[in-house]
Amino acid sequence: MATDDEQPSIDDIEIPTTGEATFWRNGVQHTIRADGTEDAEPSWTLHAEESLIAHISRREGKWIGENIEPSRLVESDHDWRQVVNDVTE
Repeated sequence: MATDDEQPSIDDIEIPTTGEATFWRNGVQHTIRADGTEDAEPSWTLHAEESLIAHISRREGKWIGENIEPSRLVESDHDWRQVVNDVTE
């Protein structure tokens, strides 16, 4: 858990249903933004500072994370935090 003197980590935030949430990982600010519409599958974009680094979605009972660079796809039955960890490693 973050203290008043620390920046929130991924464990301190909830995935946003609208808008965005900010957390820090290894001293770098990350932002996860809710995308899409009510008619589409839920999806998010993950940014490290201002650079887009991954897309995350929930499809067919799985969390799916796709890196922009390098290109790779991660599928996880675990929660979205695991996908974020996988695509930021």
